[in-house]
Amino acid sequence: MAGKEKKEDIHMEQIMFEELTIDRREWVAKKLLEDGRRMCEYTFAGNYAWSRFFALRLAVSGDGACGIFRYESENSDVYSFPFGGSDEDKRALLAYVMSACEKGGKVLRLSPIARADHERLRRWFPGEFLSGANRDLSDYIYEREKLVKLSGKKFHGKRNHIARFKDAGDWSYEEVTDSNRADARAMMEQWKENRGEEWNIELEQEFSAMMTGLLEMEALGLSGGLLRKAGRVVALSLGEPLNDDTFVVHFEKAFADVQGAYPMINQQFAEHAAEGFTYINREEDTGDPGLRKAKLSYHPFRLEEKYTAVRSEVVFADPTDDKTLRQVCELWRRCFDDGDFSEFYMKRRAEAKNMLLIYRDGRPVSMASFLPAVYVTERGAIPVRYTYAVATLPEYRRQGLAEKILMCAVRLWDAPLVLSPADEGLYRYYEKMGFVRCFRGENVGARLVPAGNCRWNFCLEKAEAGEYAALRNAYFSAHRNAYLAWDEQAVAFAFEINEREGGKNRILVSESAAEKKELLMYNVQGKELVIVETTLNDEMLSGLLPELFAETGTKRVRYDIPGGMLLLPERLKGFELPGGGYLNLTLA
Repeated sequence: MAGKEKKEDIHMEQIMFEELTIDRREWVAKKLLEDGRRMCEYTFAGNYAWSRFFALRLAVSGDGACGIFRYESENSDVYSFPFGGSDEDKRALLAYVMSACEKGGKVLRLSPIARADHERLRRWFPGEFLSGANRDLSDYIYEREKLVKLSGKKFHGKRNHIARFKDAGDWSYEEVTDSNRADARAMMEQWKENRGEEWNIELEQEFSAMMTGLLEMEALGLSGGLLRKAGRVVALSLGEPLNDDTFVVHFEKAFADVQGAYPMINQQFAEHAAEGFTYINREEDTGDPGLRKAKLSYHPFRLEEKYTAVRSEVVFADPTDDKTLRQVCELWRRCFDDGDFSEFYMKRRAEAKNMLLIYRDGRPVSMASFLPAVYVTERGAIPVRYTYAVATLPEYRRQGLAEKILMCAVRLWDAPLVLSPADEGLYRYYEKMGFVRCFRGENVGARLVPAGNCRWNFCLEKAEAGEYAALRNAYFSAHRNAYLAWDEQAVAFAFEINEREGGKNRILVSESAAEKKELLMYNVQGKELVIVETTLNDEMLSGLLPELFAETGTKRVRYDIPGGMLLLPERLKGFELPGGGYLNLTLA
């Protein structure tokens, strides 16, 4: 260990962040190719073209084994993942950056990073990064041959637009060189003028970055292609090799009023500039609906998933990692003493981004799950996160760890948190964090009196989760001023929990009116019939109890509707919470 630390010191003692300049191209390009990443951000030209807008800087390890990009901002520095060298070299450079950010009081953010790098972070620095994939950042990867040939029904529309572009026979494709660069530049200036009314800072930055690429393309290693129509340049594209089998298209512009100009430059640039490559990366859509529709219309081979990782005390659990799974289940068992339920839960409901942990001493010691649900009120429906299995190991309590997780969650999802405390002491505990009581608990069983006979004739059928969820929403939206709605997946999980207790999930269909249906979930605990949830009123349920007692061998009924609380994020602080909301199917 001491030898490793010494090696890291030697690596880092000379490190300095400097402006990204053309003379660094050969070294950076070589190091980027060593890793073979397929993400558009890991190219020299792409970074150089945008560098002045994001104060981009490059640092090289002391022995020159690897490098890293930094994008400066006032409160948070954003870094690439280290590139080049061995895993040991990357880890050492990253450890230095982590330390430097910590000393400077800045939050370290790594973005975008590949899935393989995301996994490296988990191994190298367990419990130190809150990371996850972002669909808006995913690169679109296409098979070059398909973009060139555009064969088959799914490209019929593209071929039609290209045919219209070619109709007059007055078009040509040209490689961008010194001889036609001025025409390409004039086309870009006209494109800017055409966008005058909608021009903004983002368009100005994109325009300037593309002009940088156009004017310095040879020095940057970029390839360019343009289209002419009746002698006039109407489309322009710039790109470069990303790795041995993938070419990346960084910029593509065409006049929108020239039919077929966009699909034509796409097809021609793929055919000529990307010749010899198997795949073409056409970058991300940034979440823009129009751009997403356009990129999907070319039927990508796949999406290159990209992650963002933020240095954080609170991190996501990885339910696919066996070690994490074992540690979380052990934490759960120690806190709740409920046998193998943790394994049951983790297999069915734990996902990549719905459980948060805090690590201490190399293991998770505090946890909570956050399941998606909808809080339905008379004023509308709000997506929420139901907070489930909040737990901290006894020896780590009284350090505010659970509160850190909850506060992180409400910021992370920017949505209300809902929870159902087990006792009054916990209600007071959560109130100190800002949670408000807005779901009324009720002991319904205390007022139920089994009737001698049932005056209603119902056929009891096994419930399917989808129908149950739909009927549940219809009933509670009509009979409650607020309630928690669950999707089909959550209801199916509630069914499984109930069946583990020997319970039944039923839909009661009226024998006289088939459209009249009621819901009933129940199980047995000792000699008690436990009603989990029902839409039956007290009179109807009382009339059905003798039959249920006889079926289950029970003698008394327990039916509790749990109370609950809600914490609003900052953006919803003015939202008026209705009182007396219904919170059942808490999945507990």
